[in-house]
Amino acid sequence: MQLYELVLNDGHAVSPFVWRVRMALAHKGLPYDSVPIGYGDKDKLAFSGQDRVPVLVDGDDVVSDSWRIACYLEDAYPDRPSLFGGAGGRASGLFFNRWCDTQQLGNLFLLCTPGTFDLTPEADQAYFRESRFEWSGMTIEQMREDPPKKIAALHGALEPVRQTLQEQAWLGGDQPAFPDHCLFGGFMWARTTSDFRLLDAEDPVEQWRQRMLDLFDGMARKAPAVQQD
Repeated sequence: MQLYELVLNDGHAVSPFVWRVRMALAHKGLPYDSVPIGYGDKDKLAFSGQDRVPVLVDGDDVVSDSWRIACYLEDAYPDRPSLFGGAGGRASGLFFNRWCDTQQLGNLFLLCTPGTFDLTPEADQAYFRESRFEWSGMTIEQMREDPPKKIAALHGALEPVRQTLQEQAWLGGDQPAFPDHCLFGGFMWARTTSDFRLLDAEDPVEQWRQRMLDLFDGMARKAPAVQQD
């Protein structure tokens, strides 16, 4: 099994979507070989019919998109620990996946993009700068302005998560599930690219994040990162 993933300077794996899959593979206990690529290596993904990571290759199967990969792993390896806990969990997991895409990552975009730029090899920085301007209409320098305002917006978006984690240890209930890995992917984007403190120590979301960092023998905590908490 091979996982094509975005890896920048000093081994920083910054993609929140790759982290969702990394955690899902660890949850399933499935070993894989990492195939690191940069922004200038999109031709290496042509075999998958698209140009974005993550891409999972499992024998003759080629799967792209973190949600589709999670579903593939659940269906292909039903004897391994479940990511969803049944059809109902998969259905609600899809909703939460989309919520993370729009609400969590939407609020993290302006906070994490400048740090991602800083970690991007010089040869790829022009592409990165131009593509992000096309997406947002903002320069990297404009994105660096007023981080406290952006952090406050993230706090507000996370309120439903916060209230949930006040009542249970994991988004999956009594044990982690794909929604936990999905949300955690965004926080790994922040951890690997910036030193902003996004959450207070007493915040239930921060306490959950620390538990996530300790899962799977501290796999995520050991990864190269800007934050070291």
